[in-house]
Amino acid sequence: MTDMAIKKKRPKNLDLPTIRLPLPGILSILHRISGFSIFLLLPVLLWLLQGSLQSPETFAAVKGVLAHPLLKIIALGLIWFYMHHFCAGIRYLLLDLHK
Repeated sequence: MTDMAIKKKRPKNLDLPTIRLPLPGILSILHRISGFSIFLLLPVLLWLLQGSLQSPETFAAVKGVLAHPLLKIIALGLIWFYMHHFCAGIRYLLLDLHK
């Protein structure tokens, strides 16, 4: 009987634009997005790092590539994603410790 009472109280409107997530829900989704984007861009970052450490000529080439304004914005976004992912990860570790 209690199972039926619980099922009746569930919302029936699953229209996603009208559902308001609480702030922890939004942060959780952003944590997943930032982790996925870091995972996808990690090979590119490692390739750029390898190129910058090979010789002075390849360092100049990597520096020239990263001088493009669009790539600067992408790099800034990646730094933002990394910092968000790091801080949210610390938050989730603290939540797991019941703090």
